[in-house]
Amino acid sequence: MMNRPLLASLLIVASTAAANAQTAWPPSPYGGAGMPSRPPLQDDALGPRSEPTVTVATAVARTQIEKGGYTGVRGVSRAADGTWHARARNAQNAPVSVVLDNQGNVSEAR
Repeated sequence: MMNRPLLASLLIVASTAAANAQTAWPPSPYGGAGMPSRPPLQDDALGPRSEPTVTVATAVARTQIEKGGYTGVRGVSRAADGTWHARARNAQNAPVSVVLDNQGNVSEAR
């Protein structure tokens, strides 16, 4: 026959496991309020994000444009004359078209 203290401890463990099974894991940091909803996605003025960098030359062109003071560089492509064209954000965070010439100069396209 089992000891009464052993039987009591088994019952306590079983009831604790049953109570824990009913709560969500991991516990919510908001006191049971659940996760907050995400804000709706907004369209980006620069368009969709570029594909992953395929060539080293494209990565170098993107880096040169970023060093020129632009952020969010997307759509980097090379023209027939050897210049690189992309969409980016300027210092005022406005979307602009930029050109990287053969000498490494970055300017906004007109």
